[in-house]
Amino acid sequence: MQENKEKNNNTSNKDKGIVETIKQVNYQNELKRQERFEKKNEAEREEYGKRNAEEKVEVIKVRQGVSDGSDTLFAREETERTYTFSQKVGNFFYHNKWWLIITVFLVLIAGFLTYDLVMTVRPDVRLMYLTSDGEMYMQTEKVGEYMSKLVKDYNEDDKNLVDVVYIPVSSTAGDDTAFQNSMTALSNQFQLGETMLILGDKDVDEFIAPESTLEDLSVYFPDNSHVKGCKYMLKGTGFARKIGMNEDDLPDDLYLGVRRIPEYNLSAEETNKENHANAVETLKTIVRDLN
Repeated sequence: MQENKEKNNNTSNKDKGIVETIKQVNYQNELKRQERFEKKNEAEREEYGKRNAEEKVEVIKVRQGVSDGSDTLFAREETERTYTFSQKVGNFFYHNKWWLIITVFLVLIAGFLTYDLVMTVRPDVRLMYLTSDGEMYMQTEKVGEYMSKLVKDYNEDDKNLVDVVYIPVSSTAGDDTAFQNSMTALSNQFQLGETMLILGDKDVDEFIAPESTLEDLSVYFPDNSHVKGCKYMLKGTGFARKIGMNEDDLPDDLYLGVRRIPEYNLSAEETNKENHANAVETLKTIVRDLN
């Protein structure tokens, strides 16, 4: 047992000795490399100082008219260091790395924005879907699909899309947090002129005051029996069938409307007018399809 311990200790000491030897060799090699580097730098500094001293003397001679400077001043141009192509490239990247990083970053952003612009489908019309009715919430996707079949390609991207912005607006729906979230979303939409077409019910009336915020539809549909002031009532129009519902399940107070062009909001006047015109034309198309 004692012999094994001594053997193990000898082996361990031997391993440690090898490691120390390797460290020492590496250290000595590093010292030699550093020494060569310093000698090279020192030689270059001496050569540079010598050349400068010679040039100063030659300048004095030129000023005195003793020499024309061809022996020293112009000879330096002939001995300029020449660089290989890879050295020139490396030198360029070294001196311009920050500009290159900024350029690459800007190119990546431009590429992302271009990809988003090309690949993202932009809606031709936006619909505010304002109801807390659970059955109608289940039909959100179908409502969007139905209206997308009728909307024109206003943005000329070869796609027809009505984007449905669902906001469950009701004073009796959900807790305080849900109510506040709905009110915030509704307020944000009315501060912009992006969404002019509205589908709602009587529960939302107290929040949007339809008589003052929605267009009088009798101007556009004077002889339509489903038009009640600013509302196009959907019950009995065939709308339920179009979205795959039973007529009896469609709420009696569900209606379509179009916002008036607001005098003040965060969107440009031209945007407000364009979206309003598209919403009116889309509603006319829907009414023709239902009657």
